[in-house]
Amino acid sequence: MPKADYYEGLTLPEVLRAFADHHSDPRTRHITADETALLYRAADRLEQITTATAGGLTDESNLAAVTALPHRAVGG
Repeated sequence: MPKADYYEGLTLPEVLRAFADHHSDPRTRHITADETALLYRAADRLEQITTATAGGLTDESNLAAVTALPHRAVGG
């Protein structure tokens, strides 16, 4: 399973697509084709929103940046 560093530097839409791709791969499938499509639609919508919001800003790269994942407690 991918760890947090697998997603480091990706935007939230990119994270959703990477998650969908990994978990729908025939060798590691944990989600259905319908769930994969749902994640891709969500990623597309997030990109639309961040692009529209960023339209008037000079640095739009920060808007879709992924917040670092919190570290889980051992055994948690």
